[in-house]
Amino acid sequence: MSTAPVLLAASMQACAQRIAKLTQSIKNTRHLFPLTAATAATMTDDDEESLDALILRYSQCVSMIQDQVFRGIAYLEQEDISDKSNREKSLLMEKLGVIQSAEEIGTAAMLRNKFSHHYPDQSEARIARINLLAVECQIVLGAFDTITVYLHRKGFSWAS
Repeated sequence: MSTAPVLLAASMQACAQRIAKLTQSIKNTRHLFPLTAATAATMTDDDEESLDALILRYSQCVSMIQDQVFRGIAYLEQEDISDKSNREKSLLMEKLGVIQSAEEIGTAAMLRNKFSHHYPDQSEARIARINLLAVECQIVLGAFDTITVYLHRKGFSWAS
């Protein structure tokens, strides 16, 4: 018996937990948006911690969807993605009907990459990236919902 369904179920459960934490972080930081240079300068330590948690959870969700969930779905669909880039995997997932937009997942990944390769500061560029989170988090939440619907439609149950 293949371990792929078990691994996909574990990936979906782990991703669902991260999605729940992301949702909580969105609620905890809602009052900070839209962020400006002036409001960034007056953020409390708790606000900064909450914003850091939002960025971390967003990044984790994007990575889990791209690296674990897409791989598990591709295996179940008997698609070889071993030599595919993340962009190609996203395009395949769009073609299969797993996600609505490969472009949106690509944009989410680019934002994740920008956060992981820049040091925390209050520059205008960083503030603009943080403000993008308000939109991009909703896209990631929507993508996870679409993935869940796809898996249920395929008869794959992962919830415990």
